[in-house]
Amino acid sequence: MVRLALTELRKMNCDGYIFPADYYDIPGVECFRDLEAVKRHAFEKLKSYQAETADVYLNGGMSMETLAVIQAAARLDIRLNLWHYDREGETYVCQKLCWKPAVRVGEEKEAGEEMFLCRGRHWSPEEKSVFSVIPADKIFDFQWQEEQAGEALKGSRGKKVRICVSGLTPAMVSVLNAAAKEEVSVVWLHYDYDTEEYFPQDMDE
Repeated sequence: MVRLALTELRKMNCDGYIFPADYYDIPGVECFRDLEAVKRHAFEKLKSYQAETADVYLNGGMSMETLAVIQAAARLDIRLNLWHYDREGETYVCQKLCWKPAVRVGEEKEAGEEMFLCRGRHWSPEEKSVFSVIPADKIFDFQWQEEQAGEALKGSRGKKVRICVSGLTPAMVSVLNAAAKEEVSVVWLHYDYDTEEYFPQDMDE
């Protein structure tokens, strides 16, 4: 089994790094929104592991990078285990990924709800969130997170939801796992501080 780290930002014992330490050192990235370059880079780095199992340690980096790795792994039929760092326990915790793209090429799903991942920055009371709060003892309780996410998504079964990234990476992965079970397509919305606007990362593309 291959053991990779998401970024060179934090050195660790592994078989290789997927992304450089600086987001803007990814080939082709000229601005924060250059997701196609990020996705191409992830695919090129992972293609030699097609149909294998890979452990990817999330040792830093951007949410766009993690999601690009997930998309590339799906295209390459890589069974992906994501490892999150637990600062309290000073160790990594494994989260298995069961998400796959929800639609085939040429298909399009009806638009569902738009919501935030977690309440917090940019959130207002009239807007829905997947998680109102994630207690400290639930940060790595992936079963609990998937149950909460499933409840939030079940009204959008068979549709495409847009979710603003506003929370922890384990919660983001739990939402994808729940979305796979509920047959929901997910578009993540990332906040660009330069333009003060959100831009999309469609997981089915």
